[in-house]
Amino acid sequence: MSGTSLDGVDGVIADLSIDAPSLVRAAASEPFDADFKAELLSLNSPGHNELHRAALAANQLAGVYARVVERLLQIAAVQGIH
Repeated sequence: MSGTSLDGVDGVIADLSIDAPSLVRAAASEPFDADFKAELLSLNSPGHNELHRAALAANQLAGVYARVVERLLQIAAVQGIH
């Protein structure tokens, strides 16, 4: 997920078993670079070609999400998390 601070994306693998306390098994994050953060902030106001820019930003954001998930899966494999 990413929050209102626009600092980056954080992800976790959590054990939410009913019969045990919740437990974070793995965590990963990736910060947004300054240019991407500036572009996201600029999309808060109407501007030139904003629909195209929003689509490009969404694709870039999806890439960041994918990299965080990939790291989580690598951590899970190393730690034997199922």
